[in-house]
Amino acid sequence: MTGFDDATGEMTVVPTLPGTPRGAIRYWTAGLGVVLAGLLALGGYAGTVPLAVAALAAVVLLAWGWPALVDLPSPRGTTAVLFLGGTASVLSVAAADAEPRLNWLALALGGSVIAEFVHQLMRRDGRPRMVESVSGTIAGLVVLGSLSSVLALVEAPAGAAGVLTWAVSVAVALLVQLAPVSSRIVIVVGAALAAVAGGLLGSLLDDGTLLAGALTGALCGAVALVVHRLLVVLPAAGRAPGWLALAAAPLATTGMVGYVVLRLTLG
Repeated sequence: MTGFDDATGEMTVVPTLPGTPRGAIRYWTAGLGVVLAGLLALGGYAGTVPLAVAALAAVVLLAWGWPALVDLPSPRGTTAVLFLGGTASVLSVAAADAEPRLNWLALALGGSVIAEFVHQLMRRDGRPRMVESVSGTIAGLVVLGSLSSVLALVEAPAGAAGVLTWAVSVAVALLVQLAPVSSRIVIVVGAALAAVAGGLLGSLLDDGTLLAGALTGALCGAVALVVHRLLVVLPAAGRAPGWLALAAAPLATTGMVGYVVLRLTLG
């Protein structure tokens, strides 16, 4: 892989990490992220239960691939904790019938952290890299908790159109990262196009504004691309099941961002 040195302007050789997705796997990764965004958008209009099912599909993919992607020890136990924690987070928001709808999410995440401590106590491999295992698992739980917050938008003023605005904006940003340009340009262009898409969809929101949609698109698109950039350089990013988590994590991470922006702008 070649590029130009910013200081000298001369051509330099930039090594490509062996695990970085290349070729068809890049399109599979981006495509799966877009499919998940589409399922969540459709689920928002179909109701809370279909939206929860779509969110649980993302939970399964991320729980399956996260331990491999970030190279955590005791992968089966970590996957179990992530699946249980992600499911609890989704159900805690889906089952809420009054505001604040995220009231039980903190309890679900707190219980998931306790489950991770229990997992560490039950390990029989001598517990190597325990701090790394705990921190990596909790990071995955935070990502899943962020995704769960999207379910609260359906009954909020933003409604299903808010879920659509969030999902489409992130999908646009994920597609831009396929462009054969530097990551810095991709993040800027992707955030800009996501802002345009969000702004156009902002008119669908009840009492919505162009500003609310554009702000949602810009922030969620930028966060999704930054998270993708952080994870794509990991050695397992181009191999199964690591690339499954790479496809789901950028979208999931932006869930709380979209929720906060839409609640602040629309109530």
